[in-house]
Amino acid sequence: MPPPRPLAADDGFTIVEVLVASLVLVVGMLGVLTLLTGSLRTTSANNSRVGATNLARELVEAARGLSYDDMAGTLVQTRLQARGLGSGSPWTIARRGVTYTVTATSCTYDDPADKLAATPPGDVCTPQPAGATGDSNGDDFRRTTFRITWREAGGAERFVNQTTLVVNPSGGLGPRIVGVAPVTQTITQNVTSVTVAWTTTPAQTLRWVVDDGASAGTSTGSTSFTTTWSIGTSGAAGEVLDGTYQITAQPFDDRDIAGEVKRANIVLNRREPYAPPALSGGHVTRLGDWVDLEWRPNRERDIIGYRVVWAGPDGAAATADDAQVCPAPAVGPMLPATATSCVDASPPSGSATYYVVALDRGLDNQPRPGDLRTLTVGAPGPRPHAPGGPLTVTTVSGEPRLSWDAPPSAGVSFYRIYRDGTDVTYDDRYDRTSGTTTAYTDGGADRVAHRYWVTAVDAAFNESDPIGPVTWSP
Repeated sequence: MPPPRPLAADDGFTIVEVLVASLVLVVGMLGVLTLLTGSLRTTSANNSRVGATNLARELVEAARGLSYDDMAGTLVQTRLQARGLGSGSPWTIARRGVTYTVTATSCTYDDPADKLAATPPGDVCTPQPAGATGDSNGDDFRRTTFRITWREAGGAERFVNQTTLVVNPSGGLGPRIVGVAPVTQTITQNVTSVTVAWTTTPAQTLRWVVDDGASAGTSTGSTSFTTTWSIGTSGAAGEVLDGTYQITAQPFDDRDIAGEVKRANIVLNRREPYAPPALSGGHVTRLGDWVDLEWRPNRERDIIGYRVVWAGPDGAAATADDAQVCPAPAVGPMLPATATSCVDASPPSGSATYYVVALDRGLDNQPRPGDLRTLTVGAPGPRPHAPGGPLTVTTVSGEPRLSWDAPPSAGVSFYRIYRDGTDVTYDDRYDRTSGTTTAYTDGGADRVAHRYWVTAVDAAFNESDPIGPVTWSP
């Protein structure tokens, strides 16, 4: 029989063992915390570097959208700050809690591929390439470098560089226009010509054209050119009418290589508007009685609207008894510049005189009426016969084409097209034929179903009953 276990025996750890174990645990935890702190520091540094790289790319893309002439000196910083990219001097931009300092430097690069200029261009990039001279334009590229600097949490300064190379708009080959004077000018006197001065890099000729569809020319020089645009005498045959025009110029070197294109704006405002080219109309008695008036738009480019006036009981234009018809005085002072028609829904009985006037802006920038175009409409006459039917619609090249027959009697001047609506009233008018053709193609159907009617209109603007409707579906 084994002896009994002594009552004094005891199992467990001594205090020394506990202290040793605690020390080992603390050392391990310190190691883990050190690794975690280092990992967070590295992550923060990487995020800062990624932010700097992304910012550099953003600045490069924004710089490539600037004018070529802006990529010089401090203009890059000024132009990009104006677009909301940072501020101040030194230039700072904040991204994700990090403040970056930006330095932009630009220089001009003379590419030896097309030889080198005898005199290096201003702000030439260094080192200047070596090679043969003979290039008349050393400004081939503009190189801009962005240096992004920031400080990490530990105080260390870091940086990234990003460079972009932008080719001269003329390909780095032809000459450039570096100055236009004046860029915009307004001519209010009755002068017969307009001049613009152009400054270029070395060039031999400057070719120019005006968007009046007729004027163009070639000027000779070296770095200074003058274009003279003949605008004729205001009020005389062959004059250039009032409005805004553009002169487009392009320099060429001695090898006839084209340079960049620039424009100057010319505003002509030498007189009040001419009378609209034509005015026609008459009584329409299909639905009661109204006076229908139509005119052709002015060819001046500065027309801001039209006004239609009844000449009053005395039949004399521009007298005290005149009454504005379109627009109604309560609606506004003028119709829009695109308007070409007017309806007097309450015309006087019998004949009446109307006139239409175009408006532009005078030298005081206020609406200025021009010359009058008058028309006397007679008393209502008989209505023409309706077009012959039936009215049919087919699809031609995806568009609705209406067809009908001429009415049994003569006297039709044109046909009026009504689209959609329900009662074929003035508001449903859509278009008209240019003459007595008995077919019409709707180029504005936009692949949407429409209903159409057609009426015949005589020389006095009286209108027949409609034929239709026909429905077209795409």
